[in-house]
Amino acid sequence: MDINLPRISITVNDSHGMGAQGELSTLSLGFGLHQAWIYTAMFGANRLFHAEPLSFQENAQTLVSCFLLISIVTFGLSLLFAVVTDQKHLKFYTAKRVLAGAAVLTASGTFAAFAGSISGAFGLFATVFAGISTGIGSALLLLFWGTAYSRHSAATIVMNTAMAIVIAVAIYSFALHALPYPWAGIFTALLPLLELPLLWQLTPVSYAVRHAVPIFNPLPVNKGPFSLRLALPMLLFGFALGALRSTSLQIILPSSDPITQLLALFAGGAATVLLLITVFSLDRRNSWDFLFRPLIPFIAVTLFFLPSAALNDSTFSTLVLLTGYMCFEALMWVFFGEMAQEFRLSPIFVFGVGRSCLAFGSLASVLAMSNPSLVAAITPFGEAGGAMLVMACLIVGYALLPRVRDIRRAVVQGVHNSNAIESFNDQVNQETQAACEAQQGQEGQQDQEEQEDQAAQGGADAATAEGKKPEGAGGSDAPASEASEDAPPATEAPADADLAQANRARRSGRFRTQCEIIADRYLLSRRETEVMFLLAKGYNAAFIQDKLCISKSTAKTHIGHIYRKLDIHNQQELLAMVEKTREELLEDDSR
Repeated sequence: MDINLPRISITVNDSHGMGAQGELSTLSLGFGLHQAWIYTAMFGANRLFHAEPLSFQENAQTLVSCFLLISIVTFGLSLLFAVVTDQKHLKFYTAKRVLAGAAVLTASGTFAAFAGSISGAFGLFATVFAGISTGIGSALLLLFWGTAYSRHSAATIVMNTAMAIVIAVAIYSFALHALPYPWAGIFTALLPLLELPLLWQLTPVSYAVRHAVPIFNPLPVNKGPFSLRLALPMLLFGFALGALRSTSLQIILPSSDPITQLLALFAGGAATVLLLITVFSLDRRNSWDFLFRPLIPFIAVTLFFLPSAALNDSTFSTLVLLTGYMCFEALMWVFFGEMAQEFRLSPIFVFGVGRSCLAFGSLASVLAMSNPSLVAAITPFGEAGGAMLVMACLIVGYALLPRVRDIRRAVVQGVHNSNAIESFNDQVNQETQAACEAQQGQEGQQDQEEQEDQAAQGGADAATAEGKKPEGAGGSDAPASEASEDAPPATEAPADADLAQANRARRSGRFRTQCEIIADRYLLSRRETEVMFLLAKGYNAAFIQDKLCISKSTAKTHIGHIYRKLDIHNQQELLAMVEKTREELLEDDSR
C-alpha cells in the first residue's frame, strides 16, 4: 500500500546559480514516530509502564529503569554485531521481512514491559524479555532508517530530521499528559507498528533480491582503525547528549505546566529554523562537517543553563536548553547520514558504530547524573560540575572528529568493492548461457516438430488421395501444419527477448563497474555518483534534473562538484575518463 503525503521543497541559489535543494517528505513523519517510541518507551518507562527504577541515591533527579538499562545495552551490542557482519549479511539487513519482524519484535517487547512491574520471577523474566526484544528490534529499525536517510542530500536529511524531532517531542508530551495509564503504554507499544508502513514504502527491495546492481557500492574501509577513530568522539558526544536528553525528557517535559509544553513546541520550531538557516547558508565546499561549526558553540552555550533548567525555575533557561537539546539530537543523526552520503560509506557500518557509541555514552551520562555525589567528586566546580563536565565532553568530542584526511586514510586504497557488481555480472553470464541453451533447445524442438509436421502432411496427402481423412484429424478442415507454423514465433520471441535483455544487462554491469571505479577513486558522494553515472551515459543536465527529481540549480551544483573532484572541465573529459577506465579493466583481464 502506497502512502502519499504532500511534499515541501526548499531551493536556495547563490549568486553563481548553484544551489541546494531539500525536500520534506514521509521521512520526517516516520522517523518522528520512531524517535517518539524511544522517548516514551525508554525515558518514560517509569511513568507509562510503572517500571521499577534503579536509584543510586534518594531524591536523585534522574532515575534509570532496569528495562532501560537492558534495552540500551542490547541495542548497542546489536548495532556492533551489524557493524562486524555488514556486507556479509547485507541481504538480511535490507530484507523487508526483517523490517516487519523488527517492528513486531519491538512492539511485543514494549507490551511485555507492562509485566515488568509484577514482583517475582515472572516480572524479572518479563523485564529481561522486554529489554532484549526492544533492543534488538529498535537496532534493526534504526539501521533501516539510517539507510533510508543516506539516500538523500544533506539539505533533505536536515529538513526531515529537524521536523522528526519536533514530531517526536510533541508525541512524547501527548503520551505523558493526555493519555492515562495503561492507554499511554499501549499507544507507545503501537508506535513501531505505525512507523512500519512508512518505512516499508521508503525501503526498496534489495538489489540482491531483485537481481539488480546498485548504482553506488559502499567504499571498502579498514573497519577496525576507522571504528576506533569514530568511537571516541561519539562516546563523548553521547555523554553530553545523554545529560541534555535526560534533563529535557525526564525533568522538563514531564511537567504539567502548559507553558512548559508551549515552550517545547517553540523550541522545536527554533531548532528547525536554526538548522535550516545553517544548511542553506553555509558554504559546504571546504568542509563536509560544516554543520558542527556554528551549532557546537551554540549547544555549548546552552549548557550554562543546565543547572537552572534542571530545577525548572526559569522559563528562559528551559527554552534555551530545549532548543540546544533538539539541535544536538538532530545534529547527531544528520552527521551519520551526511557521512554515509558524502563519502559513500555503508550506512549500516556508519550508523552501527556511531549510534552504538552514542547509546553507551548516553547511558554512562544518565547513570553518572543519577549520582550527584559522583559528579561532585570528579569535578572541582560543585553544583555546576555536571554542566562543566558535559561541556568538556562536547568540546573534546568535536576536536576529535575524523576529518576528510582521516576518512581518506581509512578507505582501502587500490581495492574496489565490486563484490555486488561481480556477482551481478556472474549472474548475468549464467542467465545468458541459460537463455542460449533454452533457445538452442527450442530450435531443436522446432526442427523436430517441423519434421513431424512434414511427415504428417505427407500422410495427409496420401490419405486425401485415397478419399480418407488422416487419422487423428478430428474432423478439422485445417491441416496440422498451419497450426504448427504459427507456434514457432510464440516460442522464439521470449527466448530472443531474454537473450537481448541479458546482453544489455551484462553491458550495463560493465559500464557501472567503470563508473564505480571512478567514484571510488575520487570519493564521490552517493548523489554525485548517480549524477556522474547519467553524465557518463551522455545525458545533459535537463535530463538529470527530471530523472533525479531535483532542481536545475541543484543539478548544476552536483555537476560542478563532480568536475572539481575529478579535475575535469566538461562532459567530454568525463567520457574520456570512463573510456580510459574501460581500457584499464581490459588490461587487468588480459593479465
